[in-house]
Amino acid sequence: MRPIIVIVFLFAMSLLLVSCDSIEDYFDEDDDGATQGGSGEISTDTTAARQESQSEQRSTDKIFLDAFDDFSCSANWTDRDGALGLSPHSGSGTCTAEFPGEPGNYLITIKIQTEFDGRSPYEVTVNGTVIKQGEYPLSSSLYCDCPLDDWRSVCPDKDVTVDCGTHALKPGDTIGFWGDEVYPCGDHGSYAKWHGMTFTPVP
Repeated sequence: MRPIIVIVFLFAMSLLLVSCDSIEDYFDEDDDGATQGGSGEISTDTTAARQESQSEQRSTDKIFLDAFDDFSCSANWTDRDGALGLSPHSGSGTCTAEFPGEPGNYLITIKIQTEFDGRSPYEVTVNGTVIKQGEYPLSSSLYCDCPLDDWRSVCPDKDVTVDCGTHALKPGDTIGFWGDEVYPCGDHGSYAKWHGMTFTPVP
């Protein structure tokens, strides 16, 4: 009887070992499955990173057209205190450029340079249609009382960005700027100084 008992015991142990291996294999498969399931979280992180990258790309897709280099202007525009401005007593002037970007909606802004002694009228156009018009703000509340011999220190020019709204543009569209000089303080005045336009893609 004793040999039979030993054989039965060994057989039972072998079954137990096989069962444990099967259970271990089962949990190993679950671990593999959990790793694959975890890739969903990685995908989510990747999506967030991609969205952030696309956002950064959109911010770098801005187009700047420089008043000096990118616009063709009437002959009475010249360099005035670092900006493109009208020559004294030459009247109004115009500048145009072709839009070089991809088709889409763009926020258009223009960087102007204000003065203490006048509020030049201006217009921004797309294909001849006025999208923004107005008058330059004053750079100083002193206005005509600013001392002429020290105006650069007391009431200097100030750069101002003007929002011209969001507009649909396509390559080759004509972007225009018109400005005029004014002389409310005598023989010195405001010459519609400006630096350029920025076009920011709008989703």
